[in-house]
Amino acid sequence: MTKSLKIPLVFLLFNSLLLAKDISGKLEELISKGKLDQAENLIYQAQAEGEFSPSIQIYLAKIYFLRKNMKSAYETLMGIEPPEDSKTRSKLVQLLLEFGDSALNLKYKDMAIDVYYKAYKISPDIPLGRRSKLIAQKLMDDDNYIEAKKFFEKYVSEGGNFDEIAQYYIKCLYLLGQWEEIVKNSDKIVKFREDAELQFILGEAYFNLAKDYMEKEMYENALEMLNKFIQWGIPKIYLDDAYYLKGQILEDIGNKKEALECYYKVLTLAPPRSIYARKAKERISELEKK
Repeated sequence: MTKSLKIPLVFLLFNSLLLAKDISGKLEELISKGKLDQAENLIYQAQAEGEFSPSIQIYLAKIYFLRKNMKSAYETLMGIEPPEDSKTRSKLVQLLLEFGDSALNLKYKDMAIDVYYKAYKISPDIPLGRRSKLIAQKLMDDDNYIEAKKFFEKYVSEGGNFDEIAQYYIKCLYLLGQWEEIVKNSDKIVKFREDAELQFILGEAYFNLAKDYMEKEMYENALEMLNKFIQWGIPKIYLDDAYYLKGQILEDIGNKKEALECYYKVLTLAPPRSIYARKAKERISELEKK
C-alpha cells in the first residue's frame, strides 16, 4: 500500500471511531430519557451508513430488552461478536447476564442459559453463581460432559452447595469414566443412601479403579479398592469378579491362605458354570497341591 493510500485509510478509521463514540453518547442520553424510538431510529440510520459495531448492536439489544421484546433482544445479543475493547466487552457481559436473569424469570430457560454461556465465553472469570448450575445441567442434557463438569465445579467454587448438584455431578464423572474422582467424593456420595444410582456408581468406581491399578501393576492400591468394593457390596454382580481378582493379588504376594479363602468365596457367588467359577476351581486345585 502506498503512502498516499495509507493516509485516507487512517483518516477513515479515525473518523469511524469518532462517529461511533458520538452515536454512543447520543444513544445513552436518549435511552436514559426513555426515548427508545428516537434511539432506535438513530441506530438504523447509523447501520444504513455502514456502522455495525458491537457497541451499536448492544444498544439495539438493550432497546429491545427494555421493550420486553425478548426474542429480538436474544437474537441481537447472540449475534454480537465479542468486542475487542474491555469496556464494551464488560458492557455486553453485564447486559447478557441482566437479560438472562429476566428471561429466566419469564420462563425462557433455554434462552437464559444460552446468554449465560455466551457471557462466560466472553469473560470466563466472571462469577455466575447459580447460573453455572443451570449451564452445567443443560450441557449434561446435550452430552457435553467435559464442559458440564467444568461448570459444576465453578458452581461449587463460587459457594454453591455440593448437595444440590451431587447427582448430576457424580453421573457426569461416571460418564467420563473418572473413577478416581468419584472415589474422592465417596464420603459425600454415602450421604445419598436413598439414591440407588449413586450407590451403584460408587461401587463400580471402586471396582473399575481397582482394575486400572492392576493394569498399572499398582497392586497395593488395587487391593485397597477391591476391599472397599467388597465392603460396599454394590453392584453385587461384580462381587465374584472382585474376590477372584483379590485372590490373584494375594496369591502373587505369597498369601496363599487368604487367596484360597477368596477363591472359595468366588464359588459361593459365581454361577457354577461361569468363567470365574472355573478359574477359581483351577486355582484352588493348584494351591492345595502345594
